[in-house]
Amino acid sequence: MWGLFVIWLGQMISGIASSITFFALPNWILESTDVSGSALSYWESAFFGSYLLIILFAGVLIDRYNRRMMMLVYDFLGLTTVAILLVLQTTGNLTVWHLYIAAVLQGIGFAFQAPSYAAAITTMVPRKQLVRANGFISLLDNAPGIAGPFLAVFMVGFVGLSGVLAFNLFSFILSIGTLLFVEIPPTPHTAEGEMSHSRFWREVIFGIRYIFQRPGLLGIQLVFLFGNFFSGIALSLTALYTMVFLRTGGDPNAANLLQSVGAAAAVIIGIILAGFGRIKRPIRVILLGWVISSFFGMGLLGMGQSIVIWLIAMVLDSSFEPIVNVSIDTFLQTKVPPDLQGRVFSASDFLAQILIPITPLLAGVLGERVFEPAMMDGGALADSFGWLVGTGPGAGFGLMILMCGIGGTLVGLFGYLTPAIRNVDAILPDYELSPHPVDGAARVLLGGKALPPSSTDETSAGAGIGKPVPSGNPGKKKRSGKTRKKKRQGTASS
Repeated sequence: MWGLFVIWLGQMISGIASSITFFALPNWILESTDVSGSALSYWESAFFGSYLLIILFAGVLIDRYNRRMMMLVYDFLGLTTVAILLVLQTTGNLTVWHLYIAAVLQGIGFAFQAPSYAAAITTMVPRKQLVRANGFISLLDNAPGIAGPFLAVFMVGFVGLSGVLAFNLFSFILSIGTLLFVEIPPTPHTAEGEMSHSRFWREVIFGIRYIFQRPGLLGIQLVFLFGNFFSGIALSLTALYTMVFLRTGGDPNAANLLQSVGAAAAVIIGIILAGFGRIKRPIRVILLGWVISSFFGMGLLGMGQSIVIWLIAMVLDSSFEPIVNVSIDTFLQTKVPPDLQGRVFSASDFLAQILIPITPLLAGVLGERVFEPAMMDGGALADSFGWLVGTGPGAGFGLMILMCGIGGTLVGLFGYLTPAIRNVDAILPDYELSPHPVDGAARVLLGGKALPPSSTDETSAGAGIGKPVPSGNPGKKKRSGKTRKKKRQGTASS
């Protein structure tokens, strides 16, 4: 785990710096655009759109080439983007549309980060330790969000946005250094992996075909697809920040506090998973996680009209984020051969989040043009739902979030009540590496020596390799912030 820890440390510092940048930008955008939820939605959609356009191509490259190089793509693009923003800010030329372009570049980088890290873990730790390793890595999605919101307010006031960007720039240099310092184990080859190689364009859709050929696996992807549609609307910066901003009379710290507390809850769960984690039926855990977090998390968030209720809702929702993400990563890492994982992880992310780019736009349009007018005093929906979510500024966004919570609950229940989906982790067999080399490439190296043919599954999965191994809302998640699977959504500054 030593190499994993070194890389984790570099990524954690980079994640904290990116989190500070991330939380400094939404309020800057809202203030620069006269509280335009649509401006935030364009920013988020630029990130997710570029991410989804690139991720299938990234999966092929991750399986074809050195995974250290693929892991570095995100950091180098982040370094370049932050450097450009820093120059624009210090010269007084930074505008909102510059942030849209930056979001595109960061979305491209994130398309390489998430699947390359998930696939690399398979060769770094024994199979029985995958839950712990994934729980450890899940801390990168949430831990930066604890201090990020408060440090953003402090640093913007003390050193300005230029200082925040400069710190972010330095952090990327550090994270690149840790990746270059640590040795990444080679990817073991399998017969199925060798047979999968063909023309580049056929390999681009290989992961999608792989999932479609397995009905249970496709079913769980559909749960993520429609579940992410609802959570993508409800938990987007567009909906959450605008609702809180309107209901608190423009308090810039309230939404940041929610994000921070939610991240703290996710970190606590991530630590538990990293230290004691063992998930026997990951798919059932995922489905129940969807139901509980959607109904009690998003539902309560929409109904709440005070910071206390919102905090409770964020804790309930965020606590299940690492559980869902670790469960799906562990599930795929045990079912998919390692030299197919780049493409399958990429395809999984693509199918789970294909609707995410439009969710911030829908949140902005529905919230500002439909729900907000309807929930004003005397509005079309005020009498019907006013007793539940209140009326006035922000109530429309609250009602929209509540409805999304109900939608996410129904999606989770549908998956749990469908045997082919609920039992897919028992239906699909675990992959087993052959004890015989595939064209001499199936050897897993340990300290420069080939492992003997009698190696167990544990060593086949990369056991004992001591030198191996996002930010943002990015979800959120993704990652969004959100970050991966249920929240496997990155954000524009993850």
